[in-house]
Amino acid sequence: MKRILIILVIIAALLVTAWLAPRILADPGYVMIDVAGWRLESSLLVLAGAVIGIWLALSLTLAILRLPGRTVRKTREVWRERNLEHGLLALSEGDWQRAEKLLQKALKSEGSTVGYLAAARAAQGQAEPGRRDHYLRLADSGYGHRSFVTGLARAGLLTAEGDTRAAVPVLENLHLKKPRHPGVLRMLLQAYQEAGRWQDVRLLAPALRRSGVMDKKRAEELVELAATRELEDALDAQRLEQIWSQLPRRVHQSPRVVNAFATRAAALGRSELAEPEIRRCLDREWSPELLDTYSGSAGEDVPARLAQCLKWKKKHSDDPSLKLAMGRLYLRENRFEEAAACLEDVVKSRPTAEAWESLGRVMDRDGRMDAASQCYRNALRMRHGRPVDPLPPPESETSLPGA
Repeated sequence: MKRILIILVIIAALLVTAWLAPRILADPGYVMIDVAGWRLESSLLVLAGAVIGIWLALSLTLAILRLPGRTVRKTREVWRERNLEHGLLALSEGDWQRAEKLLQKALKSEGSTVGYLAAARAAQGQAEPGRRDHYLRLADSGYGHRSFVTGLARAGLLTAEGDTRAAVPVLENLHLKKPRHPGVLRMLLQAYQEAGRWQDVRLLAPALRRSGVMDKKRAEELVELAATRELEDALDAQRLEQIWSQLPRRVHQSPRVVNAFATRAAALGRSELAEPEIRRCLDREWSPELLDTYSGSAGEDVPARLAQCLKWKKKHSDDPSLKLAMGRLYLRENRFEEAAACLEDVVKSRPTAEAWESLGRVMDRDGRMDAASQCYRNALRMRHGRPVDPLPPPESETSLPGA
């Protein structure tokens, strides 16, 4: 488009010149200038040519006078660009000391945001936080309109150094300026995770999804992970209940999160806190892992949990995980025959190391020592990926005296 416009202007100038040339030659005009006794007489055409010639002579003279300065500046610019390029290459190679020297030479003639940030990286590579902060201040002071970029670089350097505590306030300030900036959100997520600030991770998930850093599914998984870690970090039952009450209702429906809540409650000696949540979650979504926690974390409410398992048996009569849970609860109630029946069904249909170990405890408590030993050996064999051996027949059992 620009080239076409230039061509049109040239054509128009040629047409105007062709139209004016005959008229100017026919009547070149007359100019007289009388100043302080001096008189200049000339045709208009000659005077115009003289003015143009004087202007060209002056322009050429000024260009010649400026040529040395321009040459020096051009040479300095070439050396600055060369030093900057070599400094960045040395930086990428990890030669921190050489990189900083080359970048310092490049920055002497003219400062630049890229140069100062690269020099700050080189200084950090040499474990010189003082010089690093100096370069960052220069980048901020000389290029204030790019303070977001320098702040992002500062946060990245602090994070790379492992100083997440110092990086978090910088990143939070940047997040306030640009709430959907992907780079800030990724670094802030990493800093929160490394600092163990799982509540902040959970609250950051919606912004990560809106900015396109992660899709809806991954954001939901992140929320579940953060909620799980929050619950696991609870120091007492009161704090555990507080965290649970602050979680969104849809998170309460996740078997993974409910399992973390129940496990931590049992560890704090308050397994009854999670029993209703486990029961509701299993009614809504069947989960063998959660059922394992339900039976393993029972406190004084074993009869109630066993009764609930019997209700679930109506829908899941052949489920091995339910039989394993019932076998464990029967064992807690010293109902060895029923426990053995449940656990023997499990090791026949879908054996696991946990099922063999639980069956071994039943045999042990019932005085069947040979069978108990074999069950424990089978549990170890399964954990190491080895085949199991059959149990000895009951008539060959060696029972404890009085058993």
